[in-house]
Parts: sequence; C-alpha cells; structure tokens
Amino acid sequence: MSIVYSIVRYPKDDDYPDSTTDVTAVGGQAWAELLTTPLEQLADVYPLTQEHAERVRQLTGITLDLETYDYFLEPEEDPSL
Repeated sequence: MSIVYSIVRYPKDDDYPDSTTDVTAVGGQAWAELLTTPLEQLADVYPLTQEHAERVRQLTGITLDLETYDYFLEPEEDPSL
C-alpha cells in the first residue's frame, strides 16, 4: 500500500480548502516523527500547529501562516495504485 501525504490549507473559519500540496517526498517516517505517531498508525488527519511550523518549513519549504490559515497533514492511500 502506498500513501500520499498532503498539506491542506484552509482559510480560518472555512470548511473548504484553498490549497493542497503533495509532500509525499518527505516520507512517512519524517511525518510520523514530527507528529509523534507510529508510522503504521499515521492514517488520520493531523492539525499542524505552531509547535510543528519550523520543522514543516525545514522539511518542505512551506511557511505556515497560522494567523490566516489552518493547516492539516492528510495521509491517503494512493488512488493511482
């Protein structure tokens, strides 16, 4: 089973995302370590907070604007397989 990892950005107080970025290249193990979740259990939607912001920037180059947006890491099965 192959997993695609995406960072999804939602404007504050909105239920619809305005941006999705594929961050699969970072690797599941790096996300598991960042979120302190065993890799085999990394299957939920995870909010990214100020606590995660610097490491997310280091891993992806994405700067989280947490005053304007909410960010989530969303792992999903790769639909192309």
